[in-house]
Amino acid sequence: MTTTANQPGTDVMPVVSQQTLALFASMAVGIPEADDAEAYENIVAQLLAADGVDALNAPWDTSTVDNLANHRLRIESMTRRQSDFAGGLGVYIVAKGVDMGTGETFVWTTGSVAIVAQLARIHHMGALPAVVELVVGDPSPTTGRRPQHLKVLSLSVAQ
Repeated sequence: MTTTANQPGTDVMPVVSQQTLALFASMAVGIPEADDAEAYENIVAQLLAADGVDALNAPWDTSTVDNLANHRLRIESMTRRQSDFAGGLGVYIVAKGVDMGTGETFVWTTGSVAIVAQLARIHHMGALPAVVELVVGDPSPTTGRRPQHLKVLSLSVAQ
């Protein structure tokens, strides 16, 4: 397994059958691609309304795994972006929602194979918003990677 400097906490795509890989790809590409124009608009509007140091840094402060692990999260929307992570999926997900314990909004990015598969299926089912708990395992002694998955607590009913 090849590792790179940007790999901690990120799964590498395991060997799966072509049929499973095709199904995975069809669901993952169904997640809307991120709109860069909208993202820039949101960043500029947020900066123009900033009232201090934290607010001026907020657009680049995506919630980290450690901040969200073991929290009950309401995922309200997601988009996908291209990834150039060596050995990865070629995509990662940007999930947005609310930490139900604190009431704070979050923006979280993940390229974890298991989580991207779970989110792709949730999106494919039309089951947003979804309430989940982010589960992060202990680091592997050989790779340093921390396995991650979502404990799905509830899904919205498709209309």
